[in-house]
Amino acid sequence: MDKNEKLQSKNIYSIYDKVSEIYAPPFIELTDGTAIRACTDLLQRPELPFGKYPKDYHLARIGRWVEAEGFVSPTEMTTIIEIEVLSDSTKKE
Repeated sequence: MDKNEKLQSKNIYSIYDKVSEIYAPPFIELTDGTAIRACTDLLQRPELPFGKYPKDYHLARIGRWVEAEGFVSPTEMTTIIEIEVLSDSTKKE
């Protein structure tokens, strides 16, 4: 992917719940790093289950949003990080 293509598309992510075996509504971020940062923010919200049960979830990249052409491009589903690992790393900071 060249620089121009990267500027015109972003990744689509979802958090998978291993207990209910469903994916949360998708969200769009520029990179895996910004998606991880968004999940880190979710861990700080006590009303959400991610911080209470971090072993039950993982972050997955599920596609690409091509802004310039207005369509979703399928990609192979990839697990980016286990929320438990992310939770443990934020506790050490």
